[in-house]
Amino acid sequence: MQELHELVASWNGTRVIAMDSITHANREFGPDDVLIGASFCGIVAVQFTKRFHPRGVIAHDCGVGLAGAGISGLWYLDGCGIPAAAVSSQSARIADGVHTWEKGIISYANHWAIALGVHPGDTVQEAAQKLCDWDGQPWSDEEPRVARQVALSRSEGSIVVADSIRFTVPEDRTSVVCIGSHGGATAAAYALEIGPKGVISSDGGIGFEESGISGLDVLQSAGIPAAAVDVATARIGDGASTYNDGVISAANEMAQALGVEIGQSARNAAKVMLLGGDGN
Repeated sequence: MQELHELVASWNGTRVIAMDSITHANREFGPDDVLIGASFCGIVAVQFTKRFHPRGVIAHDCGVGLAGAGISGLWYLDGCGIPAAAVSSQSARIADGVHTWEKGIISYANHWAIALGVHPGDTVQEAAQKLCDWDGQPWSDEEPRVARQVALSRSEGSIVVADSIRFTVPEDRTSVVCIGSHGGATAAAYALEIGPKGVISSDGGIGFEESGISGLDVLQSAGIPAAAVDVATARIGDGASTYNDGVISAANEMAQALGVEIGQSARNAAKVMLLGGDGN
């Protein structure tokens, strides 16, 4: 998919860059940039930023969810020496970086961000300006940790669990993928590149204008059954938890036609998608 970035502000030589997913971070950006990504603020997402040493990071809290997984990246970045904050996903659209910049309200911040004066209730624009004052030295050039494994293999195909849709591979086109990513438009765009038999994601707390599950309709249009699990039932950013713990909270028409139902376990829903309506 095309990874779009937009320069939305600049203060004292520091750029503020908005992107629809924080996983779009790349070598174009570095210590002179504050990165605003409209994906969730969990470890699996924000780890895409740390090796480029940004001056600060802002992403969505996605309803926080089970075990605080939606904001676990705040303390992960604390350890990397990077100020970071999370946006209430009820205040701005998930998977829309510019809308997050324009409308987002901070809900949580890590130690380094708080030291710079970032607090819950700040607008994203206020927080970003404060992050521009950071002069710390982040560390670590490690590549993102890839977590993907086959949970079930049958003659009809496989069920694959992956912490991020970014970790799926072309071979997964014959699989149902259970991912830790939210179910928004950017995750759906990555899924379209593979064209799996089905997709189960987190609902990201649903969020503003139901943006946390907007990708379900995108996948419906492409002929792909898709569903999402309640972020309170499975750790966002953890594909195995999506599969093992998740309870379906939303499903597109194709998934429902196969027999996927609200309240169903993700394990059963994945089998239904894989076997074309027969979950046995």
